[in-house]
Amino acid sequence: MSHAVHILFIDGYSEDRDYYVQRLKTSSLEYVIYEAATGQTGLDLYRFHPTDCVILELELPDMSGFDVLSRLVPLARHPDIPVIILTRSSFRSLMELALLNGAYMCLYKGLSPGDFLDTAIVHAISAVRLDRKKGIIPNPLWGLEKSA
Repeated sequence: MSHAVHILFIDGYSEDRDYYVQRLKTSSLEYVIYEAATGQTGLDLYRFHPTDCVILELELPDMSGFDVLSRLVPLARHPDIPVIILTRSSFRSLMELALLNGAYMCLYKGLSPGDFLDTAIVHAISAVRLDRKKGIIPNPLWGLEKSA
């Protein structure tokens, strides 16, 4: 990527958010990262800032991450932007549900180092842009298979 990449990071766990945001900032100087500790703040930031990718925790203090996901990706199989779930939740069924509802990829925090998140963002942005150009519907289980 050769231009600013705008990332919206929605996560109520401040220590987790701080860790991953710091890792992303050291991975690429091109990242412009907006941070939100609540779902509503994240949605507000999304409305007012350009966004190339959203990183979303499913467990938020004010609403379900699924509520946020459904507002960001109203047509589940046709995302305009990639949403990567990065969560503490280890329930595979929740991951599958998130993928079926429009998440591009699901990662478990305990198994996903910051460098892997950087790679996932680059891949997701490229893939969603390419899929939109070609009119391809992404495989909703791709991210789960890669992160499990």
